[in-house]
Amino acid sequence: MKKFIALLLALVMAFGLVACGGGSTPAPSNSPAPSSSQPGTEPSTQLGTDGPALSADGRYPAETVKIGFVNYDPTAEQWLKLEEYFDYLSKYYNIEIMASEALNTAEGELDFIDACAAAGCDAVYGYYNVSNEQALLKCAEKGMYYFGQGANPAISGNDEMMSNPYYLGSFYVGNADYQYGYGCIEMLVEAGCHKIVGVSGGKNFGVQLFIDRWEGAMKAIDDYKAKGYDIELVYEVPGFPGTDGSFESGQTTALSMEGVDGIFSTLTALMWIQPMQEAGKFGQIKVAAAGETMSDAAIGMFGAGFYVGTATEIIDCFGSAIPVILNAVTGHADVVRPNGKAAMVNCGWWKVTNVEQAGFYSSIQGGDNGWAITAEDIRSLLADFNPDVTQEDFSALYSATTMDEILARHH
Repeated sequence: MKKFIALLLALVMAFGLVACGGGSTPAPSNSPAPSSSQPGTEPSTQLGTDGPALSADGRYPAETVKIGFVNYDPTAEQWLKLEEYFDYLSKYYNIEIMASEALNTAEGELDFIDACAAAGCDAVYGYYNVSNEQALLKCAEKGMYYFGQGANPAISGNDEMMSNPYYLGSFYVGNADYQYGYGCIEMLVEAGCHKIVGVSGGKNFGVQLFIDRWEGAMKAIDDYKAKGYDIELVYEVPGFPGTDGSFESGQTTALSMEGVDGIFSTLTALMWIQPMQEAGKFGQIKVAAAGETMSDAAIGMFGAGFYVGTATEIIDCFGSAIPVILNAVTGHADVVRPNGKAAMVNCGWWKVTNVEQAGFYSSIQGGDNGWAITAEDIRSLLADFNPDVTQEDFSALYSATTMDEILARHH
């Protein structure tokens, strides 16, 4: 991804601003009094003697909480930004993340979960899932909690799985993945695009979020056709870069097709920058991506006329796993599993259509303004600091993600 950033800097200079065109569950611990830290400040790493037991370096909890992380692409911009967020949180919370290499088979996923158990992990974060409920069942067999897959009907739509004491739920954005896909086609139409290449990611592997994004986009295409707008899907590029070479060959084919003027991607589209440049198509083909991360690279590509819009997932929402898992491991699973069932943390998302919006949202994703959900915000969700916390408080925080709500919380 570093070469993309270097490349985009040169592209921005060349193109300028281009307008859009044409084990067993841990035993509960006692809940001490809340911390005395003031709202709006980062929590001190030295909390004194009034709070819960801390590690030797002043982080909560006293014992390290190790979390396995199921990944599909360790080079993806979203994972790199999430890793940065985890690093930030680890300054205040005693967590260790054990991330997988690229996983795209059920066998590989389940083998990784076995490796997590052998390494002493307390929980596994199903950021990616190929094996459906088998991942959760494997974690339960090994005595580890499982978080994630709120949009996966094999898990979140299965009452038996929701009742499994090792399932901690997930964050959830309603039917946002479907809306991500639909909205991306809207943005391409607004940019005057007609012949669309679709990048389907894990759709053909049965991964629900990619299925939903794809279906949303296809519905939008059908709706625009019904209104008389000339639009068609001319080619599909499935899978992920860096696997078996089929993604890269699909890119070559797509960029050689006559008349292609738009790309809809179910994942970040930054891997298209260099191939477009090499094919002489940069600036000619407009791109809208679902699930893009507001990074320096993405901002640059808005300015260079590559992106006309993104449906942007909020990195901090992926980080909702941390307070959920910390509560469970420290004996407060009832907070995140009210009535004995896993619950979903309702989260917001951002629709970004210009470089100014991209710049602001990037500034609260580890930029000059920190993060949308800070370590102090997370402390308010931990029962050892706030004995009155409820699962509803999680959704209240993680859904308050508009510009005004974020600024009001931190200023």
